[in-house]
Amino acid sequence: MLQTDDPKTLRQYARCYILLLIGGYLMTDKSNNLVHLRWLPLLADFVRCRELSWGSAVLAWTYYSLCSAAHQGTTDISSCTPLLMSWIYQRFPKWCPPD
Repeated sequence: MLQTDDPKTLRQYARCYILLLIGGYLMTDKSNNLVHLRWLPLLADFVRCRELSWGSAVLAWTYYSLCSAAHQGTTDISSCTPLLMSWIYQRFPKWCPPD
């Protein structure tokens, strides 16, 4: 039996991967290499985690990040920038990169 065949180990690997997706891609901070521990309690129960509205959470985090980026002296933005770029490309087709 391999170590990864254990259901408990598989759940732990899944939690780590989901935490990486949340903190490293969907709701990033300006460090771009750290995942804030505030997201960890959300992964304690997979059933509850599945019931959360992740799309709304990412959108709220993006709006919060845009508000923070609007302050004077801010030089970087922290949010799901691919989501923001896809919205920009949909609303402003002339800003799309060339094919």
